[in-house]
Amino acid sequence: FRSRLELLQNKPELRNKLWDVVNALQNGLREKGFNIGNTESPVTPVFFSGNVAQGTNVLIDLRENYSIFCSIVVYPVIPKGFILLRLIPTTSHNIDDVNETLSAFSKIRSKLNDGTYKKIAEKLKMI
Repeated sequence: FRSRLELLQNKPELRNKLWDVVNALQNGLREKGFNIGNTESPVTPVFFSGNVAQGTNVLIDLRENYSIFCSIVVYPVIPKGFILLRLIPTTSHNIDDVNETLSAFSKIRSKLNDGTYKKIAEKLKMI
């Protein structure tokens, strides 16, 4: 941990690169109509409507089919009926990664809206 902190303190170009990636991701999500709340850190929340089973299927889809790792937060941490996905961009990411993420998130939003994840959950008897 200490060496990372020293890197950020002694190499402002890394901090600048991180914020370039963060701003591209957060601005891109906002422009595409995603609710990311009010965040002032690289940790980027993305809110969706849905239940725990749908959120689990979204997470699996992102990891297995889009190679995007993020964490999920569901009820009881946030209200029932909502899914929160947390993205954490790093200096190892680039604008191509951001664009792939934006594309993947547009696709999963469509699948949430058309009931794909709900049908998967029902088929697997998750709901």
